Amino acid sequence: MKSISFLCLLFSISTIYAQSSADAVKHLGAGIVIGGVGGYAANKISKGQRGWTWAGAVGSSLVAGLAKEAFYDKPKGATWETRDVVFTTLGGVVSALALEVFTGNDSGRRGRSGNGRKCGCLVAELDFNQELDLPIFVENGTGDITSELQAAYILR
Repeated sequence: MKSISFLCLLFSISTIYAQSSADAVKHLGAGIVIGGVGGYAANKISKGQRGWTWAGAVGSSLVAGLAKEAFYDKPKGATWETRDVVFTTLGGVVSALALEVFTGNDSGRRGRSGNGRKCGCLVAELDFNQELDLPIFVENGTGDITSELQAAYILR
């Protein structure tokens, strides 16, 4: 939650200083794509370690923003634009957040992670030796599941 709040604050502050919204969106989009590729590669290489995923996403977009300013804009006579680097890096942060949502918690989907802790992935633990107390359904009812469940609740 802290990172999302920080990201919103950073977006609101950085858009004030943007040279144009179209240029900022282009840099943000490029950062998202580059950070997504770098973060996903780092995630696969490090076998899902969260820190390396973030480092790959943010680092690759930061390097791309710096390289664009140093090796593409400078030789053409353009001035150094730190805002372009910031927006490209912000795209890497956005892609790191997305990668964390989409690739997070892969190792523990069966109820336990590799180190024996709960994974937090909403896996139901059932004891199959325990008798389940199922509701009694009306045999010749209306066929509507809602009314069947209400009748079962009342008969209970």
